[in-house]
Amino acid sequence: MVGVTTLNGLDLVPDERDALSEAQCRSLLGTQIFGRVGITSGGLPCILPVCYVYDEGAIVFRTGAGTKLRAAASGDVLAFQVDTYDRESGQGWCVLVLGRASVLTTEDEHEGLPTVDGYRYDGERRHYVRLHCEIVNGRTIDTTTRP
Repeated sequence: MVGVTTLNGLDLVPDERDALSEAQCRSLLGTQIFGRVGITSGGLPCILPVCYVYDEGAIVFRTGAGTKLRAAASGDVLAFQVDTYDRESGQGWCVLVLGRASVLTTEDEHEGLPTVDGYRYDGERRHYVRLHCEIVNGRTIDTTTRP
């Protein structure tokens, strides 16, 4: 999917004047720990919050059994979005990622894996999902220059 700029007629590249480079987007992914995963559930879009770590070109998050795990186990393409906005300055940014998800299935795969909340099996959220960042783009937000 590398190099794709449209998907089913939708423009995946932001307006050039607002666009962030892929390197800038990847750098910004590493500055946050809270994002949103977009999946399809029963044919309907579903946006779910996750705490994540960006590591070696992939987004990693923990989840329990349910919608996110089913999507990852199926190898579905997921969307991921993270942003920040300062209301006082009117400045911010937004990064969107598309890529295939996979479930890390063995204990060896978990070893040394960075997480927001440390390595532990807490019963509910013991599954790790890796989202491979295949399409990465973003834009700056500046509400001071637009109506």
